[in-house]
Amino acid sequence: MISVQRDGAVAGSRRSRCAASIATEEPTVHGWRGVHAVFARATPALVFSLALLVPSYAAAAESEDMAALQRMLRELKAENRKLSGRLSALEGASAARRTGPAPAQERSAPAATAAKRAAAVQPARIVQPAPAATAPPVLPEPNLSEAAAKRPLNERVKELEIGWAANENATRQIIRDSLSKTGPKINSFLSLSGVVEGLASRTGSFTGPTQENLSLGTAELDFDIKLSDWLTGALVLHFDNGTGAIFPTGNQPVVPTNIAGVGVDRFTLDRTHISVGDLMQFPIAARFGVEVLHFGTSTGVARLDTLSIGTPLTTEVFENRQTAGGLEFAWPTPPRQPPPAPVVVPRVSPLVVAPAVSQLMRWLGYTPLPERPFRPTPVTFPFDPAPFYGSVMTYKGSESIIPGRTKIDDYNASLGFRTRGHCGVPYDQLTDSLICPWTLDFHVDYNTSVFESRFLHTSYLPFLNQIGRIPGVAASLKTSFGPFAFVGEVNAAVQDARFVDGLGIARNMMPMTWQASIAYQFDWNPWITEIGAQGDFISVGYSGSKDMAGVSILQNGIPTRIGFVPQHRLFLTGGEWVMDGLKVAVEYSANWDYPVSSGGTGKVAHGVFGLIQLNF
Repeated sequence: MISVQRDGAVAGSRRSRCAASIATEEPTVHGWRGVHAVFARATPALVFSLALLVPSYAAAAESEDMAALQRMLRELKAENRKLSGRLSALEGASAARRTGPAPAQERSAPAATAAKRAAAVQPARIVQPAPAATAPPVLPEPNLSEAAAKRPLNERVKELEIGWAANENATRQIIRDSLSKTGPKINSFLSLSGVVEGLASRTGSFTGPTQENLSLGTAELDFDIKLSDWLTGALVLHFDNGTGAIFPTGNQPVVPTNIAGVGVDRFTLDRTHISVGDLMQFPIAARFGVEVLHFGTSTGVARLDTLSIGTPLTTEVFENRQTAGGLEFAWPTPPRQPPPAPVVVPRVSPLVVAPAVSQLMRWLGYTPLPERPFRPTPVTFPFDPAPFYGSVMTYKGSESIIPGRTKIDDYNASLGFRTRGHCGVPYDQLTDSLICPWTLDFHVDYNTSVFESRFLHTSYLPFLNQIGRIPGVAASLKTSFGPFAFVGEVNAAVQDARFVDGLGIARNMMPMTWQASIAYQFDWNPWITEIGAQGDFISVGYSGSKDMAGVSILQNGIPTRIGFVPQHRLFLTGGEWVMDGLKVAVEYSANWDYPVSSGGTGKVAHGVFGLIQLNF
């Protein structure tokens, strides 16, 4: 409206000036009076029309600009109101969290005073020092100063929102950690653990083409039972695809032709035991169950026996699982003493796979929530067990070896020694040591019938009645020095096994295997009790055999080689615990067969394996 009035005034002044100029020229130029008269009458109308037309376009353009500015102003005000609301809510919540614990502290003051008075009245007692409570660190308080208030509103809101998200994530961590303190316990007596293992492989063969495979390596459920320190037990269920040699459910013959059958998946009882006694308080305990007998390093749990994905020849040939019962002993019994002081163990971090995956996720746009940095919980290490230990177990052997047997006359005996040390130096000064702390565990084992092992029993089943009972011995050593771990083992029969094979050839064999391996732990610290149980590790393992080239039988009129293992086997393994409970590993293996003169093929078979393992 103001611009229209201004344009009208300008037009009026222009008309006045035109009229004055016409009146001035009229007395001097008489010849042009008629023309000037016409022009004087037409000019005001023309000028007035132009004056009305020009302001209309200017007014339209200026009103559009004003509307756009007003709209942007309204949007900015709305955004500021939203940011102010979010800022007020976040600051209010932060203030509430800061002032909330005060009443609780005030209420606890009288209780603390009463406790002090009671302590003053009661007689003094000697109390073992307890580890200091590890209160979770508090998130940094929001900056509510005047200088911070002058910062841009977006920055203030973003800072508070990040703090709010971090607090929520920390709350979830606290709840998760509180629940995890119960561990795998189902109730006060029973706890559950287990493993699921996937395996991808590309392996060569001595007699066939290279094969690729993707399989379920292991699926296992472990139930640990502890009714008291003096009465414990375990029950382990194991997945079986039904094509094994022990109890096949396939529709094709499996034993002893080594032809894979089409099996039925099932869970079976893998091992179980009952133990009565506590070797930390008394030197003798009774034990009964279905489990692997002590013979070499095998315990029946491959993932605990070795870091390699493949199986050493010592375990493959001589592992003996039986229903057995007997006594265990450990001497001398450790003296009663206060528990050792808890120690904060440094965390071993993954170095390869986990950081690479994290970086890739960030490149793809993933931004993890901020987490509250918790202090690690102090760990109380168990007492050192008795240095000397052993067992004597008895079991009833197979009737395939001694037909019609009625007595329990097979047994297994073991005797071992274990110790450890730290070179007389505090652990916090051994972070760069390659020798200390160190551990050593050596034991020898004796078994009255080595052909009761799974491999020898199933592979030589047609000839067991000729072979009979063949005793064997084993000696093994496990030791560690700083970040290195070493394993050495020799298992052997002590008598010749004589029989006539399926081709009528007289055989004379004395099975023997051995292994040696070394492992290295990356990001090692002196408090690590087991190499390869966390972080990154590498391992090199070698195992060999003697008199295990196999024998021949007639299968459908065709001579078939059975009962053989490689003469040499090599493993190169690298692995990483990507996160708690999840391990990935890769491995290269090479197997050398016996020469043709000894009944083998003289070939070398190579293999590559990939493993992903979930432990819970």
